[in-house]
Amino acid sequence: MSRQRLHTLDDLLDVAEQIVTSGDPSGLTLRSLAAAAGASNGTIYHAFGSKDVLLARLWLRSWCRLRDLMAEAMGEGTETSGEDAVVAVALTPVEFVRRFPASARLFFVQRRDQLFSADVPPEVESELSAVQEKFVEVLIALARGVWDRGDRIAVEAIAVCVVDLPGGILRRCLLEDREADAATAARLEAAVRAILTVPLEPRPAKTTPADPSTPRSNP
Repeated sequence: MSRQRLHTLDDLLDVAEQIVTSGDPSGLTLRSLAAAAGASNGTIYHAFGSKDVLLARLWLRSWCRLRDLMAEAMGEGTETSGEDAVVAVALTPVEFVRRFPASARLFFVQRRDQLFSADVPPEVESELSAVQEKFVEVLIALARGVWDRGDRIAVEAIAVCVVDLPGGILRRCLLEDREADAATAARLEAAVRAILTVPLEPRPAKTTPADPSTPRSNP
């Protein structure tokens, strides 16, 4: 029985994602993707050009999916703000795991620097940088909503709440094949609210912007 030929970029990325998250990421090659997707080698090479670009595209899609859920959680145009907004964003990775389990496994279990090299085409690097910058803007907005300040100290405190805590908890769930259930979400919320009660250190003498480095998907 012949395999169904896949045509869209998302279809190809879905197949690649399954290959990467179901075993050793090194098992993914452009040829193995072509075989699994029922596509020609030429189609795959035309779409991605190299394995590094393919993996970068996978990472970028996962990151964009999580970013979009965070934007929804921030309640743009609603009254969600301050501490509640931080909690809502911190809980979005739980929803991310539920909606996009393979993408979440890729994002939380695999490290970016282990998936693909930094030597990707400028247009791909530009897209990665743009998503990264948008994420930093989210951290700054949340920090200002809680403490009316967006300096490094405040932003790092928010990063603990929305990056480090959910990343560590969900990475463990994924590695142990456990569901991120209501109890998991409740513990995460309690931890975030506790962190937000800790007073911040004074502002630095010279206010510095948030560090735009890539947020860790796993501690």
